[in-house]
Amino acid sequence: MTITIDITEDKLLTALRGFLLPIVQCEVFQGQGNRATVPKDPFVEMTTIRTEGLSTNKEIWADTGNSATSAIKNTRSSKWTVQLDFYGETSMDAANLVAGLIRTDFACTQFAASGVDMAPLYADEPHQTTMINGEQQYEGRWTFDFVAQFNPVITTPMQYADHLQIQLAEVDVIFPPRIA
Repeated sequence: MTITIDITEDKLLTALRGFLLPIVQCEVFQGQGNRATVPKDPFVEMTTIRTEGLSTNKEIWADTGNSATSAIKNTRSSKWTVQLDFYGETSMDAANLVAGLIRTDFACTQFAASGVDMAPLYADEPHQTTMINGEQQYEGRWTFDFVAQFNPVITTPMQYADHLQIQLAEVDVIFPPRIA
């Protein structure tokens, strides 16, 4: 059995992209892609900043009665922070719209429907982070951090003994020990 994690960065970004697309109606992609050209405005860039544990591990034993399929599942509530950058003439409006929606039941419902065990916690206030492009022209860019909770499960093999053989072995020991 291999060691696995059920919620990857790709799954988190896919769920976030699925939330953003119907709202912003423009291209939404993962940031920090090497040798990738910047798309035509407007667009949204998602960049994972960090993950932090919110709890200690909870261990769940999944004993199937078979050493090949029995496993130990460790889960820990975690916080995922993503920087969202909105580009284009309407970047301020789009950033304010998304940041405002993240604080609603609508967002919780959308993320629950994504199939990924995550929920929005909060969003920072959007702020301007103007960008100067290759032609030395100012372009609209608004940014904020989106924070969500997710609950990844790490599955490891379980040490397993389906039969034991007990034998007696004589040893040359006196109990309780005598002090000489």
